[in-house]
Amino acid sequence: METRKKLLESALKLFAENGYAGTQVRAINRSVGLADGIMYHYFPGGKKEILQVLMDENVKQIIADFRSRNESLVNLTIADALEQIYRNADEVITDHLDAFKIFFKEGDVRAIVEKEFLESILFNRRRWFPEFLRKRAENGEIRKMDFESAAETLSAIMMNHFIMKLTDLGPGCLSNPERRRKLIAYQVELWQNPLP
Repeated sequence: METRKKLLESALKLFAENGYAGTQVRAINRSVGLADGIMYHYFPGGKKEILQVLMDENVKQIIADFRSRNESLVNLTIADALEQIYRNADEVITDHLDAFKIFFKEGDVRAIVEKEFLESILFNRRRWFPEFLRKRAENGEIRKMDFESAAETLSAIMMNHFIMKLTDLGPGCLSNPERRRKLIAYQVELWQNPLP
C-alpha cells in the first residue's frame, strides 16, 4: 500500500509540474526509486488509471474539506462568514493545489473525471451559497433579493481570484486582506440596503 501511495503522490506532483502528456511513466517510477514497469502492478491501466484515481480521490477529499470547514459559519456575522468562506476556499485550494492545477490546466482530465460527478459538485455549490444568503435574509441580516444572482456575483469574484492563483498570473484581488475587507464590506452594504 505504501508503494501505491508513493506512486500517486509522485504522479500528482509530476502531472502538476509537467502536465499529464509531458509526464512519462518512467519518470513516475524513477521518482520513487522503482524499476520501469512496476507501476503497472499497482495500476494496470497505466498513467490514465493513475490520473483517474488521483482525480477521484482528490475531488472527494476537496468536497469533504469544503463541507467540514463551512459548518462553522452559522454563528458568524455575514461579513465574518464571507471572510471565512474565502479563507476556507483558500485553505482547500492550497491543500490540494497540485490537483487543482492539473484539473484547470489539463483538458484531458475533464474527460477522465465523470461528467455527472463534476456536475453534481457544481450543482451542490450553486445551491449552497444562495441558500446560505436566503437564511441570512430570514434572520434579518440582509434584505430579500435574487439570492442566485447575488451568489453568482460573489462566486465570480472568488473564482477570478483563484484562477489567477492556480495559473500563476499573480495575486488575485482577494490576496490583500485590506482590499478583501473593503470588497466584503461593499458587498454586504449592497445586500443590506433597500432597493431604490
